[in-house]
Amino acid sequence: MKWCRLGLALALLPTLAAAADKPETIAAGVTADFAAGKLVAVASCAADLYPPSADVARLKAERVARSRAEDKLRKALTVVVRDHKAKLARFGGAERVAKLDVSAAIVDRIDYGATGGVVLWLSLPLVAKADRGKEGATQESAVPDAGTGSGEEQ
Repeated sequence: MKWCRLGLALALLPTLAAAADKPETIAAGVTADFAAGKLVAVASCAADLYPPSADVARLKAERVARSRAEDKLRKALTVVVRDHKAKLARFGGAERVAKLDVSAAIVDRIDYGATGGVVLWLSLPLVAKADRGKEGATQESAVPDAGTGSGEEQ
């Protein structure tokens, strides 16, 4: 009987580990992925009613959607710092995470509508950029991309 329980526990172990690494909903439109070390906000904006073209409407909609996503991240960051202190220990602690600059968030994905509307996913790493380089998570290339241009400045 003991071996059956042990076998069942070992069989459930990968399932429990996967469930622990799932992103958590922090606020409306914001999830925290502690395994990946980031907060992700989703925001959208409809197109202007009378733009000259859908491309022009997309520019404004993208700016507004990013602004909305940044606002969501600011609010969610205070909730994460207050409610998830134990999980933030691996990112330098709650005090360090509270000092993160939301404007440093990067766009994960953008969906463009046919009329110019935009849905934007904005991701904020829980470790500051300078700290990521120290930890080896992301290393910037020492040689810039040569590109495909002729090499002459215009």
